[in-house]
Amino acid sequence: MADKVLKHIPEQKLKAFSIGTMGKRQPSKKELEEQRKKEQEKAAAQAFEEFVATFQEPASKTSKVWVKAGTYDAGKRQEDTKEKGKLYKPQSRIDVPGEKNSAEKAQEYARLLGERMKPERPGKKKEKEKKKSNLELFKEEQKMIQEEREERHKYKGAINKLPALVDPEIIKAGLMPDEKGSFDSGDPNTTNIYLGNINPKITEQQLMEVFGKYGPLASIKIMWPRSDEEKLRGRNCGFVAFMNRKDGDRAMKALNGKDILGYEMKLGWGKGVPIPPFPIYIPPALLSLTQPPPPSGLPFNAQPHPKDRNKVPRMRPNEPYPVNPEDSEKVEKILPQALVKVVMPTD
Repeated sequence: MADKVLKHIPEQKLKAFSIGTMGKRQPSKKELEEQRKKEQEKAAAQAFEEFVATFQEPASKTSKVWVKAGTYDAGKRQEDTKEKGKLYKPQSRIDVPGEKNSAEKAQEYARLLGERMKPERPGKKKEKEKKKSNLELFKEEQKMIQEEREERHKYKGAINKLPALVDPEIIKAGLMPDEKGSFDSGDPNTTNIYLGNINPKITEQQLMEVFGKYGPLASIKIMWPRSDEEKLRGRNCGFVAFMNRKDGDRAMKALNGKDILGYEMKLGWGKGVPIPPFPIYIPPALLSLTQPPPPSGLPFNAQPHPKDRNKVPRMRPNEPYPVNPEDSEKVEKILPQALVKVVMPTD
């Protein structure tokens, strides 16, 4: 009866009943991640198996099994069929040590490859190098000293071969003539001027007055002749250094080629010299500006405006401020326009 009922049910309904019409649940992120890890592990295991298979050697000949077909004695010309049909496994008489399996071979190969690719330590290479003996080190040191000595002799010879037109005093001062005939050492900030072809009778005081017109002087030096040969030249040289470059530039433009006591002055920039804190010579016009002003009677020796000079009240000695109310009122009116002058101490 049941079979008859089943026959009347349409096949489409049976399919829907067996398969089901409910939708499938989407896998979660965790399940997808686990599935991805499993696939990666499976792929890695398969790759390792393929890697191991490359080291797999063919089976040894001793592992083969044969089926005996009988034994034939050539001398007696008889055939022995007693062991016919039995299995025969040949065995080697030489004891072969147990060979490593393919996995162990793969691990050993990977270890050897890693050791070969591993970079050496910095200190290891130095240990491999052969250390030099004390004698070899001494020889190298002597060789370097000899090369330096030859270099010094070469420069000394070049200086001695300079033309006689160049004054020896210039060479002693570390100055060398360039292509234009000046003595510029290349320092753009040098304030030291070389004086060439100056009168032997001129003094340093006279040079101060000549060059001091253009600014305060840091130093002045005449290279006096020491030997008879230097005296016979009939001319001297020297150096004048200014406190700043601008004053030196003005002096260079004004005095270069000028006739001083019958000698044409030849100037050029020399090697820079240290600048002292205070100049050795200041022009009189500038010196008056550096002197402290006369006592004014005002606090801090403030200088009143020219129109208020006659309005400053007289104060007693050691009295910083007037006591009289009228005088104090005058001072309070003068101070806003007064000037406090700061000068360099003279002592």
